[in-house]
Amino acid sequence: MITTTTWQHTFTNYQNINNINPTGHQHLKIFQPLSTKRIRLQLNNLYDEIPLQISKLEIYVDPQDKKTVTLDGNIDFQVEARLIEWSDWIDFDIPENSFLNIDISSPNQTIHSVGMTISNNLIETDLTDTAIPKYFFGVSGIQINTAQTYKKIAFFGDSLTNQGNFSAPLSKDLEKNFQIMTANYGIAGNRLLRPGHSTSPWSDSFGEAGFTRFDHMLADYQPNIVIFMEGINDLLHPGTGSPITELPTAKAIVTAIRILKEKCRQHDAKFVPMTITPAEGNSNDNIAGWNYEKESLRQAINSELRQLPHVIDLANLTSENNQLKPEFDCGDHVHFSVTGGKIIAQYIKDQLIRKKMV
Repeated sequence: MITTTTWQHTFTNYQNINNINPTGHQHLKIFQPLSTKRIRLQLNNLYDEIPLQISKLEIYVDPQDKKTVTLDGNIDFQVEARLIEWSDWIDFDIPENSFLNIDISSPNQTIHSVGMTISNNLIETDLTDTAIPKYFFGVSGIQINTAQTYKKIAFFGDSLTNQGNFSAPLSKDLEKNFQIMTANYGIAGNRLLRPGHSTSPWSDSFGEAGFTRFDHMLADYQPNIVIFMEGINDLLHPGTGSPITELPTAKAIVTAIRILKEKCRQHDAKFVPMTITPAEGNSNDNIAGWNYEKESLRQAINSELRQLPHVIDLANLTSENNQLKPEFDCGDHVHFSVTGGKIIAQYIKDQLIRKKMV
């Protein structure tokens, strides 16, 4: 049998969020495209200084048939600080295209190793409002036993990827209809060239520079295709929490992206970059995040990106007069709306089909 990752979502360091688990219980539903008889869960405590105590962890599709997840044979266990561990393998029948329910009981109220989503397509929490970020802890990946290998796509980027308004419906479509597994390697606030460095209270969660964490993604996930979209925060953050001196040149961004393309080639993965979408009109704490210089940089970067093979010109699809078209704008002039995300997901799928990647 072959070990196959059917769901993966990057956790990051939300040091500014306290009391994320006030009730001591968390319920998740994760879409599972493949049937299986064996499963295990990735347990994540990568950014905390104390163990994550798990009193009970149960999974089920049918509430009448619950299975208890164990670690080293123990029902009540802990994940040590700064570690990621895999649970024991659990014998469990899961039908294809179903939602796996995950119930976690933990006495830890403050947990900083956290994942985030806005979309409800792949990950469902007790919150269903599509405008509200949903934070979750404990489980960041799912693996199953299968009889064959499946193609894998990694979505790599910042909040535009992490929130899931385009990546989640596209992932579900690719998994359900093409049997291509996907993983979300988006981190809100992430920059390509620099780690989190800001007066923002969210600075710790911005993560290490995309340029360096890209290597971890390639080594750990070993994707066949990487759909890449970063660079907007490298332009947006300087002057709005990060020093304006950290504003990069267009050449620096393009050079970094070309290096990532070469890294993918060395790993036999196809690199699919997407052009940087606009951010004119965005502000942070009443400070304008965009100006003529940043727009000129975006245009120069995109001009170079359009020369790369397999590029998807998302900027051209979503832009009008250097701004997001209303149907794509969630309201902050940077992030995608639910409706816009679905249009983007269909557009990317069509491009992948045209490029004969799916």
